[in-house]
Amino acid sequence: MFRLISTFIVFVLIVSCVLPAFAFSPDDEGLSRLMHKEFGALSSWEAQMTFPEYPGSSVHVWYAEGKWRQEWHAGDTAEAVGNAGTVVSTCTAEGFALSPLFVWMPPNPVETWKAWGVDNATRNYGFCDDSPCFMIGAEPDDDMTPTVQLNNEDFSPILVRYASGAGLISVQYLDYRTMGGFRVPEKVVVTFNGGHLAADIKWIAVNRADGEELYARDSLDGTPCAMPPVPFDILLKSFHYPSSG
Repeated sequence: MFRLISTFIVFVLIVSCVLPAFAFSPDDEGLSRLMHKEFGALSSWEAQMTFPEYPGSSVHVWYAEGKWRQEWHAGDTAEAVGNAGTVVSTCTAEGFALSPLFVWMPPNPVETWKAWGVDNATRNYGFCDDSPCFMIGAEPDDDMTPTVQLNNEDFSPILVRYASGAGLISVQYLDYRTMGGFRVPEKVVVTFNGGHLAADIKWIAVNRADGEELYARDSLDGTPCAMPPVPFDILLKSFHYPSSG
């Protein structure tokens, strides 16, 4: 009897930890308000990504409400500007790799997640890597359906999984810290077609990368450049922006 009571108490404590500040799962409007409260003022950011498995390669990324600029450095420099999953201009001859940071905090996230195939009608509380989280789009034991997993307290994305032209892609965001009043991840792991790629993120600035000249087509000087070494080609071939509709 004592063991039964102890088990029940532990269960109640676990459930209490899982539930966030509000008592019920928010609908789309409520979730949009929560996301806007936490990240609505984040209009732009600047960061640098490095790759532990591929030392010597790094990429500098600027982002502002869907528009982006990338500069890859690996001896030489290769650069491009674009919007969401579209490369607008690049110095390379065969396209340009996209960054997994582009799906971290898109404009109007709740509406965007729905366009990416996340069924917001499916909502659950549970544990993501042993931490309480809010799961949207898939049941806890479903590892195939598009989903977004959010931190249970600050609603920062822990996992974004979606369908793309290259199949199912999962992007995991880890090691969050606070910068400029916003929670930002310091590590990202992308999984695609059975492979994966990890990157460390050094955040440089928030809300100071919104200059239109950064993202303009004519901001590139038009000089052709060589394709950067790995892992550039891994991202170019395997990482794709979410399919919509």
